[in-house]
Amino acid sequence: MRPAYRHPITILLICSVLAVLSYQLILQQLLRHNQQIALQHGYEFNQYLNQQIKRFSTLTDTLAKRPELRGLLSTSEPDPQQKLDVSILLSDFNLASGSASVYLMDNSGLVLSSSNYDQPVHFVGYNFGFRPYFIETLAQQRSYIDYGLGWISNERGIYFAATVTDAQLTQPGVLVLKLNMEQIEQAYQAIAGQSKLIFMLVDQQKTVLASNHKPWHLSHFGTEDVKLPTHPGRVLTALKVRQQHNLWQLLAEPHSQPTQYTEYAVAAKDNLQLPWQLLMLQPAAPLRLQALQLTVSIGLLFAVLVLLGIYLRNRRLQQRQQARIFARLEQAVAERTQSLQLSNQELRQTQEQLLQAAKLATIGQLSASINHEINQPLTAMHSYLQTSQKMLSKGMYPQLADNLDKISQLLLRLSHIVQQFKSFSRKAPNQPQAVQLEQLLLNALGIVQPAINQHRAKVKLLNNSTAYVKVDPLQLEQVLVNLLGNALQAMEDVTEPCLQVRISEQDDVVILQIKDNGAGIQPHNMAHLFEPFFTTKQGNGLGLGLSISRQIVQSYSGLLSIENHPEGGAIVSITLPKLAAEHS
Repeated sequence: MRPAYRHPITILLICSVLAVLSYQLILQQLLRHNQQIALQHGYEFNQYLNQQIKRFSTLTDTLAKRPELRGLLSTSEPDPQQKLDVSILLSDFNLASGSASVYLMDNSGLVLSSSNYDQPVHFVGYNFGFRPYFIETLAQQRSYIDYGLGWISNERGIYFAATVTDAQLTQPGVLVLKLNMEQIEQAYQAIAGQSKLIFMLVDQQKTVLASNHKPWHLSHFGTEDVKLPTHPGRVLTALKVRQQHNLWQLLAEPHSQPTQYTEYAVAAKDNLQLPWQLLMLQPAAPLRLQALQLTVSIGLLFAVLVLLGIYLRNRRLQQRQQARIFARLEQAVAERTQSLQLSNQELRQTQEQLLQAAKLATIGQLSASINHEINQPLTAMHSYLQTSQKMLSKGMYPQLADNLDKISQLLLRLSHIVQQFKSFSRKAPNQPQAVQLEQLLLNALGIVQPAINQHRAKVKLLNNSTAYVKVDPLQLEQVLVNLLGNALQAMEDVTEPCLQVRISEQDDVVILQIKDNGAGIQPHNMAHLFEPFFTTKQGNGLGLGLSISRQIVQSYSGLLSIENHPEGGAIVSITLPKLAAEHS
């Protein structure tokens, strides 16, 4: 009976728990990192906002001391020209300061002059004595800052109010400067740049005064739509916020139906000059996706470690088994050698058994060569895994993803090596020699002949060259097998597939071209054909990618290129240096 910890269900449960814990830990780390960035953006924007409040407060107080304003208020019945002169002054000031509007009211709240006097809709003649900024400024006899919704313009804004008075002026007036919230929202976009953060400026009544997400303008944090005295005639749509630490769920589109919640990571910062709160929000879905990707990457890394351990264990078992086989072979040789002295019949039997033993020894040598071929990728994988563990502990996630990609490439390389041993009966070191391309081509066509028969393809071979090239025959055969296989797969949907292969000479090079009559290569795929492990087909093909094929050809100072033929289909060209006559 296998131990409980080796039972598949137990292993699955343990892996699931580890995956969930890893996901949660990574997500919390990403949330903390995101909050730091959001707070930094919030600090910069809050600093800008406070600077603007201080600037416009100073400008309002300075303008309120102008003698033109006092002169207008001191006249019991000011004439239209006097009002116009002050309106022009306010208009020039409004243009220079960048405010939305500036207007002067008497002690009853009547607007005497306004910066928008020459606009179709202006404030002159309106009475704003009911507005809080007017009431509070006169009551406190000092500057006052308030948020409000324009009674006439219906635009959100910050109102800066200051009293206009002196020792001789018994009836004070109020000067008001308005800064539109849209100006603040546009300024945030300039500060944030390409950041995906969304900001909210929220007052004490939990009303969203400003945001770079327009559907949230004048919305409310409550669960039901409300009407507030500060926004007469407006219904504030409820955002129905659900708070869970720094993850909030609220309505990204409050007016949409049906109601759909969106999750955000939230960082809050209080404004020091006004009783408002600045909230920085980022959609949580990308963070969760990133956490999931990192969790999967860690899982793959763990799986690679497990597979590597299994491989090493199996290799030790294989070595022990080979040792036992060789021991048995030696014992068999000794026994059969002794039997040779007994009779010729026994000699023949011994020779047959020795021949069988030699076959087993050859198989053992083949296993040893396989181990030698895959030892280098495994050593590289072990090095990358050690580096990945350090990167993981230091939070170097982009570099970790790159290492995992390299490990994936090495695994595919191991698969390719194993496929080589299945496809060819021998594995020899790279030994370039003088050969003719026609012979290598015929060998490659022999390997893919079953596929040619399966596709019912016609093969046209034209050889106009007797020159030699210096290559490793086995390696170049593998390249040709891969290219021929690709061409056959490109003609799967063709009624009468035809494969044309031409060998020719040009100057000091020999050119081998393979042309198919398939659909050709899509333009958007052409630039990526030689990227490692890029494929446009389903399945594993022949296990030798175009990237490796090009490297093999380039190792012999050759060139591998692919292009679409004007008459249809694709044409692959291999160009190799011609071997001098004295070396061939």
